[in-house]
Amino acid sequence: MTSTPLGINPRIRDRLIEVRRQAGRRRLRVLLVVSSVVSAAGLAFLAVTSPVLDVDHIRVAGTEHVTAAQVRDAAGVHVHDHLLFVDTGAIARRIEKLSWVEHASVKRDLPGTLKITVGEYKPAAYVRFAGGVVLVAASGHVIASAATAPSHTVEVRGVRRPPEVGGLLAPPDAAGVVTRLPRALGDQVVAVDVSGNGLALDLARGGQIRLGNTSDLDAKAASAQAVMAHIGLAHFSYIDVSTPARPVSHA
Repeated sequence: MTSTPLGINPRIRDRLIEVRRQAGRRRLRVLLVVSSVVSAAGLAFLAVTSPVLDVDHIRVAGTEHVTAAQVRDAAGVHVHDHLLFVDTGAIARRIEKLSWVEHASVKRDLPGTLKITVGEYKPAAYVRFAGGVVLVAASGHVIASAATAPSHTVEVRGVRRPPEVGGLLAPPDAAGVVTRLPRALGDQVVAVDVSGNGLALDLARGGQIRLGNTSDLDAKAASAQAVMAHIGLAHFSYIDVSTPARPVSHA
């Protein structure tokens, strides 16, 4: 029972009692909050330091030309590393330094698995060199060296300096230009020539289509097809469509 001075006004007495009760409730709330914070911190500490959340498995998917072992080595993550602390973005960037890998995604799969999915470059062109070829993606990225080129790729001729694996073809847009052409025209191209001033398409029937660069490519392709339709089966040395509105043909 709470004691109060004799003769005190009952209203004042009730007020004093209420004030003391409120103070007690505030102390209790503070104690509960502190206890909750301490408990949460303890649980969090146990969670992040628990071996249950270590990396137990590294799963790799999407590989064809690179091996899962190469991807794991590039990732730089090891079994028993803490899964919550691995930097998935940094891991993806390290994997993307592999010459065949165009992009990589890295995800945590709790409690103990790191999932890595890679997307590989697809060869669109190749450059010959003594003893084999260098495969190049449509972006100009140099993928790898090989003994022979895949059947769906096109040769790039006249490259002044052999491209290095992992680097860029010069000029890079030579590798993907045929993939951007209408199929009726692209199927006639046997090589892309970069030895002159700009790009030229070497045709299976003989002769060249001189593009200059790859800007306004749709108009240049349409102009070349119109001239070829007009010429028919007649031989030509080149058709220059670098200015597509004013094509020039030379027998």
